[in-house]
Amino acid sequence: MLIISAKSGQLGNRLLLFANCIAFAIENKIKVLNPAFEEYAEFFQSTYRDLFCAYPPVRLPVKVSKLARSKYYQFNRRLAESGIFKTVNLTREKPFNWSDSKFTEELQTSAIAFMQGWLLRDGWFVKDTALLQKHSTAIRKYFTPLEKYRLNVAKLISSIRNQVDILVGVHIRHGDYATHQNGKYFYSIEQYVKVMKSVEQLFPNQKVGFLICTNGESDAKLFKGLNYFFANNQIIEDMYSLAECDYIVGPPSSYTMWASFYGDRPLYRIIDVNKEPNLHDFVHFYEWQGVFHYREDWSQSFWEWTN
Repeated sequence: MLIISAKSGQLGNRLLLFANCIAFAIENKIKVLNPAFEEYAEFFQSTYRDLFCAYPPVRLPVKVSKLARSKYYQFNRRLAESGIFKTVNLTREKPFNWSDSKFTEELQTSAIAFMQGWLLRDGWFVKDTALLQKHSTAIRKYFTPLEKYRLNVAKLISSIRNQVDILVGVHIRHGDYATHQNGKYFYSIEQYVKVMKSVEQLFPNQKVGFLICTNGESDAKLFKGLNYFFANNQIIEDMYSLAECDYIVGPPSSYTMWASFYGDRPLYRIIDVNKEPNLHDFVHFYEWQGVFHYREDWSQSFWEWTN
């Protein structure tokens, strides 16, 4: 049994980490528990009644309280740090992937193993996208949102579809991106609009609409001249609305990566905000590529996307 005992980032990172562990579990016929998924468990069919956030799921007859989830997570943190059970730490010395690691062998020698670390997130798992794709149907089923969120997404998307030929989801990441990597991927609304206008030119003679999802404030007047729609401003609904678009645009972020994976939609990462994108720049999740940059100070090691 594999237990994810530490939290890594926010929603997109947690989903990608959990999804990769599920793919590994299916492949190796083991069980996964993820108490570190506690804040987001209430949004999904498979986890809102599962205290353990397990794969395969263990549904209880009633919804699990936030307090119970918090207590259960803290209990597993203490177990992981106790030294009683095997704990595997994923360090940042190199990109992690299942095939090159000794993790499978270590897990086979222990009935219970705790896993903590940051490497199964963002681009760190790029070599394992084939395994993710192989088990994508089971993973997508597991992370199906609750019906109320699905209905809101369907209502939004259907209201837009009859007004456009091509729907492009745009993730405007403000908020935490002002300081993330020293603001490297924090772009102004004007810069996003410039990218959107370039994307619009890729579809001549077609009516292009933009679904805008943002964690910051947006002035509608700044989008003048574009056919745009605002999403529902709800964390799950926005992510899964992006997954329903024909194309997705946004800065490097696990939020759009999950939408790209879940909806099997091509994603364009805005790495150079001054670049004019072409259709070849939109890539599916199984095409993700990048370069790992190692630094002696492990906290400064990073993954650079190359597509």
